Amino acid sequence: MNYRLTAPAKEDLLSIWEYTTDRWNEQQADQYIDTLDTRFVWLTNTSSQWNPRPEIGDGIYTFPEQSHVIVFWELQSDIEILRVLHRRMDLQRHF
Repeated sequence: MNYRLTAPAKEDLLSIWEYTTDRWNEQQADQYIDTLDTRFVWLTNTSSQWNPRPEIGDGIYTFPEQSHVIVFWELQSDIEILRVLHRRMDLQRHF
């Protein structure tokens, strides 16, 4: 199983990187994005850990990673990362 990012998820990652760079530095931003990428890969192999979120939409799952929540679903034999949102955001508002 592999993962792929939607356009909104790519925009989320760019925003996270920019915010982290502004707040701390580029090295910290790179490390955090790497951490998220590692979690994406981990999610492809651990479906028993996925959190179903039917209130957001059919077949949607979430998983927390530090200050963010990864929102995704399974497509055939892959997962598609829909969004990477700050944990304080109202997830339903973004779907």
